[in-house]
Amino acid sequence: MKKWLKFIFFSFFSHNTAKEGARRGFMNTLLVFVLGLVLLWSAFIGAEMLPMGVHYGNSPDFKATAYNVFANADSDKRIDAKIEDGVFKAKNPSGEYSESLLVNTFDNEEDKKNYSANGYNIVVDTRRANTLAEIEAYCVSNDGKNTEISYEDYLTLSDVARLNFDFKLRYTGNELDLTDEAVAEYLEYVKGLDEESKTAAESLVEDLADAKITRDEYNRKLYELYFKNYYPEITAYESTSAVPLLRNYYFHKYVNAGSKNYLFVFDDYMTGSFETKGGTAVAFHGFYSDLEDGNLISEGASQDEAKAAVDGFIVKSFRATLPINIYIHTVNIFTLVPFIALMLLVATLLTYSLMKLRGVESIHSFGSMLKIVGSFVLVSGVISALLTVVLSFFVSRNLISALLTVLFFVALAARSLIFAVMEIKSYTKQMEQEESEQQEIA
Repeated sequence: MKKWLKFIFFSFFSHNTAKEGARRGFMNTLLVFVLGLVLLWSAFIGAEMLPMGVHYGNSPDFKATAYNVFANADSDKRIDAKIEDGVFKAKNPSGEYSESLLVNTFDNEEDKKNYSANGYNIVVDTRRANTLAEIEAYCVSNDGKNTEISYEDYLTLSDVARLNFDFKLRYTGNELDLTDEAVAEYLEYVKGLDEESKTAAESLVEDLADAKITRDEYNRKLYELYFKNYYPEITAYESTSAVPLLRNYYFHKYVNAGSKNYLFVFDDYMTGSFETKGGTAVAFHGFYSDLEDGNLISEGASQDEAKAAVDGFIVKSFRATLPINIYIHTVNIFTLVPFIALMLLVATLLTYSLMKLRGVESIHSFGSMLKIVGSFVLVSGVISALLTVVLSFFVSRNLISALLTVLFFVALAARSLIFAVMEIKSYTKQMEQEESEQQEIA
């Protein structure tokens, strides 16, 4: 075991130790490859989680905007909030905790004046995540003229004419009001479709009559059934719902339009984007599962204590994303396995080809060369992992994945080529010495 550990760690630094790889089995290469993947996986998570506290501390305007909302010295402007069973709740202007839109500095000039710091925007919306969105459906011509028509007009077109238009949704920013009149129209529409849809609608009516579902549940299910049949699929707008949700209005209206410096605080999670003083762009999500129940700002807290509480609210919420980041990067590392294996093969091919071109016969086969280069994987992983974690404090998080794999390949290929150069020199020197000895004998 001691010899094996010495081999996998010191082969990167010792030419003679690296050459031992040719005599070892491929199981050794596989094991080192797996350990290298574990290192890369750890680097992904470390680079994702570790820099956030530093980045947040170096973003004064982002922090100031959050302070203005939740730690404002003016009690009339401060949004009082609390965490209750992992749910964020805030008081409305009347002083009651309610599901409502409380702050939107994008659209509300008074909110912008009170809360926004140097162009940073914040939205505080405690309405439930499944709140339905009011939408406007329309179609745009795909002939380059961008002619817009209503969805109702689109339905009057022939099948051929419809091919000239693309379906679009526009979120109004309002919650959908499922009035009795609207629900009755949904029911009439669905019952006029095929037998399957009619049966589904009648089943909902029966469930409501038998008190198996509430009126709100009935309205929503019927709306979902109507929407599914009346409109095309909306996967371009919603990834987790078959109907438009109000929550996604903010992403379609602001984020997709290019907004970068913002904080959205919802009842179940937060998301934000900011720039540090050094210009590093940071985007993040946060959950409230690790936050203790209670008021966000303790009663009687000083201004400094209130600001510290806001800092903890944001940073701890981000830290709660660790489990999901572990899951995401576990999936990612498995998708990277073929690419990492290809990097190993490319580095081996470069090294083996260079030695063959120089007539070096000391490494007899490509397989032997693969085992030697494979021994460099672990330390290459260590080098790339450490550099990536360090650089993650200075570069945008969306560059981390590419950065880590590039650094790994550079370390692996560079060490492999160094091995080739050293082996060529050693082999050439040996051949010259043998030739000299033969000449002396002759």
